[in-house]
Amino acid sequence: MPPIGPSTRAEQIDRLAAETFDVLIVGGGVTGAGCALDAASRGLKTALVERRDFASGTSSKSSKLVHGGLRYLAQYEFGLTWEAAHERDLLARLCPHLVRPLQFLYPVFRKGKESRFAAYGLAIYDVLSAVRGVPRHRRARAPRMKELAPAIDTDRVVSAWTYWDASTDDARLVFELIRAAIGFGAAAANYVPVDGFVHDANGRLAAAGVTDSRSGRSFEIRAKTIVNATGIWAGDVGTLEDPRTPIALRPAKGIHLMIPRERIALGAACIVPSGARDRRSLFLQPWADRVMLGTTDTEYDGPLDAPAVTEADVDYVLGGINRWMDVDLTRDDLVGAWAGLRPLRAAATTERTADLSRRHAITVSPGGLISVTGGKLTTFRRMARDAVDATCERLGVKRRSDTHRIRIGLTKPIGDVRRDVAELLRAAGTDPGHAARLVETYGDLAVHVATLAAEDPALAAPVAPGLPVTGAEIRWAATREMAVTLEDVLARRTRLSLTDRAGGLAAASIVADALGGDEALRQTEAAAYAAALAAERGPAVPAPVSS
Repeated sequence: MPPIGPSTRAEQIDRLAAETFDVLIVGGGVTGAGCALDAASRGLKTALVERRDFASGTSSKSSKLVHGGLRYLAQYEFGLTWEAAHERDLLARLCPHLVRPLQFLYPVFRKGKESRFAAYGLAIYDVLSAVRGVPRHRRARAPRMKELAPAIDTDRVVSAWTYWDASTDDARLVFELIRAAIGFGAAAANYVPVDGFVHDANGRLAAAGVTDSRSGRSFEIRAKTIVNATGIWAGDVGTLEDPRTPIALRPAKGIHLMIPRERIALGAACIVPSGARDRRSLFLQPWADRVMLGTTDTEYDGPLDAPAVTEADVDYVLGGINRWMDVDLTRDDLVGAWAGLRPLRAAATTERTADLSRRHAITVSPGGLISVTGGKLTTFRRMARDAVDATCERLGVKRRSDTHRIRIGLTKPIGDVRRDVAELLRAAGTDPGHAARLVETYGDLAVHVATLAAEDPALAAPVAPGLPVTGAEIRWAATREMAVTLEDVLARRTRLSLTDRAGGLAAASIVADALGGDEALRQTEAAAYAAALAAERGPAVPAPVSS
């Protein structure tokens, strides 16, 4: 299965312009990428376009969790919880390097309803998650709590339990799905926005007018069916095709702050109450050599393209964590911050976004635009399956989804790949202990990344203080993963925008050398990236300085 890369992007564009497809998928997040893999693996001639970079929306700005949804039980969403738990465990088997088990500590600080929900809810969660290999929940006494979360004030805890879900790197999961779809024959390209749609004489969709925003080339992509998998922008795309059938969505903002692990030791993820009247929860989660803090379901009414972390957001999260943990976190501790929007389906009532269902829906406009809305990261495969089922129905073909059998990004035993990578790193004079992390990031392709370091020792060194990302990973992302801009590499392929206070800008010259372009372009891209990062982080983290 070949990696995606800039050497193939022009070829992909040519294919999109020249061929006629069974299905065109609009949207390059996890749902669209899942649709592309599902459709291509069924033998449908498949195309995918994304107006910006792959995973540049919600699918790179989530809480990085693949989970059954314990709190959905409070809304009696038993079916959704079962479905999500099933998908969690299926993904852990199909993509074990990216979807990894994560233990949670769930302390309760108040007797009554919350304590009863935790006890009974976790028992029900075990039943709904009764799949092979997932440990059951356990009562956690004070010594165990201190082992998993040394900063927790156990004297204030009424009761506590441990249970298991999973975590992932959301953007890298998208890249693996797109790579797999291309391996099945799909054509896919980023930076190709849809300008409009073309209908035939009978009013049915026949093509999408698009523009390659990098070259300015405009053309039509001819397709028998079109799927709208644009997440929070599904309403905009739906209106572009048919203003008479609006798609109602309510965005909910997730707030995420990143701190060094030495500021708060964690042996497991931890859930604590916010302490605010809105009754939301906060989470602390080990992730990528850092600790992620945050909360979800903040009411949001702003521009969809630019959700930002506000001063109130920072105070809300840090205040809640400091209240229940024996720490005194301040903004000086933050090394990264971001906000993402979850595309929830609007309800007829004025419910809080926290109470809206996470179920997805498939709708079809009079012209035939198939839109998939709602849902969550964990259930993307189900969303894709239902959208492609609707596609097959419109095409008049019967082809069942087989994605529950397709391994994603790792086709050999993970131990074998780690051993191969460790040998290459040893040859490069690099600590072979980094092999596990490379395989967890790149799967089978970690061998190629390690080969770059072996061939050029200068690329074996880390590019940011205190973080393991190397020059070889920067070079690989820039040359073999269809990156187009500096931001593509630093924000989504290496995640340095999330984990490095400087946003990875120290690696800008390596990216520029790999992507090409003159010095003026290099400076312009660095300044644009620094400005975008500063806008997203808001007052949480000082603005990075481009050189």
